[in-house]
Amino acid sequence: MWLLAAAVRKAIERAQRNGVVPSVEQQMQYEARYGFDEDENTRVLNIAGDVAQITVTGVITNTPSFMAMLFGGGNVTYPEITGALAEAGANAEVKRVEMAIDSPGGSVDGLFDALAAMEAFSKPIRAVVRNQACSAAYSLASKADEIIASNKAVRFGSVGVVASFDVDDSEVDIASTQAPKKRPNVRTEEGVAMVREDLDAMHDIFVEAIATGRGVTTEKVNAEYGQGGTFLAGEALKRGMIDAISGSGLSVVKSAQTTTTARSGGGNPEIGPMDLNALRAQHPDVYAAAVQEGATSERDRVSAHLTMGNASGDMVTAMKAVEDGSAMTAGLQAKYLAAGMNRSDQATRQADDAAASAAADGANSGENGNDAADLVCGAVENAMGIAGGSQHA
Repeated sequence: MWLLAAAVRKAIERAQRNGVVPSVEQQMQYEARYGFDEDENTRVLNIAGDVAQITVTGVITNTPSFMAMLFGGGNVTYPEITGALAEAGANAEVKRVEMAIDSPGGSVDGLFDALAAMEAFSKPIRAVVRNQACSAAYSLASKADEIIASNKAVRFGSVGVVASFDVDDSEVDIASTQAPKKRPNVRTEEGVAMVREDLDAMHDIFVEAIATGRGVTTEKVNAEYGQGGTFLAGEALKRGMIDAISGSGLSVVKSAQTTTTARSGGGNPEIGPMDLNALRAQHPDVYAAAVQEGATSERDRVSAHLTMGNASGDMVTAMKAVEDGSAMTAGLQAKYLAAGMNRSDQATRQADDAAASAAADGANSGENGNDAADLVCGAVENAMGIAGGSQHA
C-alpha cells in the first residue's frame, strides 16, 4: 500500500516485473554506502548554529530500499526522520528545524510514527520544498508550522492511497468461507469493492492527519487539495495547501490567506530576502550543507545510471547520461529495461545454439561426449556473463 506519486510507483513496479531487482549483495552495499543506521542520523541531519536541517529526498520507506533509490530520485527512511527529530529536540543549541523536502511520497508503513513525532516536537518546524512534496511527503510537510515552496514550479498534493495488484490468470486464490476478504478477487466488482473499502479507511486516516496539520477540515482537504492530483505552487498557495513561495533571490511571497496550522497557531514570521552570497557570508555552515547535499544528489544520479547500465548491459547509454547530466527519467528507465530484455533474449539464443551444436558433435563422436557437455556449459556461462568464476549483473 503506497502513498506515492503514480509515475514513480509504476516505474518501480515495471522494473520488478521485468526482473530488475537488487541482489542481496547490492542491497547490503547500498545500505553500507549510504550509512543507514538506526542510531546514526548524520545522513539526513545537519546542525548549523541554532538551525537543524533534516533532508527528505526521494521515496520514503520504513527500511532502506535500493529500488526506491534507483527510480525515486533517492531514498530516505521514516526512522531516519524520527531519529533526526529526536536528536534536534535533545540539542539545547537547536532553536528550530528546517525540513528540506523533495519527495514523490512513500510507503504507508512507518508514516504515522513519523507524523506523531512531528506533532510531539516542541520546537518550530519549517518545511521548505524543492521540486515536489507529494502524498506521504506532503503529509509530513503539513505537520510543519509553515510550508514554503522554493519556486513557482514546485508541485504539491497527490493526496490519496493506492494498492497495486499483478493479475495472473494462472493463479487462483481460494479463501475459507468465513474469510472472503482474505484474498479478494480484483477481477470482480465484489473484489474491487473489498479492496477499496480498506483503501477508503486508510484514506480517512491519512486525510485527517493532513487536515489536523493544516488546521482545516477533512472535507476541505478532500474537496480542494487535488483529489489525488497535484498543483503547482501558485494554485497550492491559493487553496491554502502551503503558506509561501520563494521568489528570485529567495524573497518570499506570502499567502493572502491566514493559515493557522496546528503547530504554529498562526502568525508566521516574515522571511527576509537572501541570495547565495548572503547565505555563504551569514550562514557558512548552512551553505556548506547545501553544497554537500548537491554533491550527494549528483553521486546518487551517477550511481543510478551506472547500476542500470551494468544490469542491462547498456553502458553506452549510461555513460552518455552521466556525461550530459541526465536524470533517471521514465524514458531512460524504459531504454535500460529494453536493453536488459534484449540481452537476456540474446543470451538464451546463444545458449540454445551452443547446446544444439554440442549435441550434434556428441552424436558424431560418442567418445567426445564429456567435451561436448563442457562446451555447452561454457557457452551458457559466457552467454549469462559468467567468466572465471565471477558473475556480472
